[in-house]
Formats: sequence, structure tokens, C-alpha cells
Amino acid sequence: MALIHCTACDHRISDMAVACPSCGHPSRPDRRGALNVLGSVAGTYISATTLASLALGVAMFVCTAAVLITLILHSR
Repeated sequence: MALIHCTACDHRISDMAVACPSCGHPSRPDRRGALNVLGSVAGTYISATTLASLALGVAMFVCTAAVLITLILHSR
């Protein structure tokens, strides 16, 4: 594992990093993983932390909706 410079902000990052933790710019655009594809939607860069927070929020919303639907249907 080596440290390289981010092409966008010139901070030193790991060569294994998906994106720069400072600016969120993808470190290696040649990688085609799920994080790189989802992180570059509409030409913007989303950091892995933001993507994880978004996924957690969606999961919590779905769980809350499932509980509410179950309670509503059970009360009938």
C-alpha cells in the first residue's frame, strides 16, 4: 500500500482508497466497482461515507414503513 497524491486536491491518499477522504474525488477511475459507479452519478462525486449514510437512511426508512404498514394492517 502506497501513498499517492489526489489529482483534484493534492492531498496524500492510499492507492487502495476508492475516493479521496478530503474532497471525494475518485482515486482510480479505471476501477469499475459499485462505489465508483454510484459515486459518479450525474457527474458528481459522492464519498464512500456519504454513500454509506445514504444506504443506512434508505434501509431505516424501509424498515419504518414496513413496521407502520404491519401495524395498520394488524389493527383492522
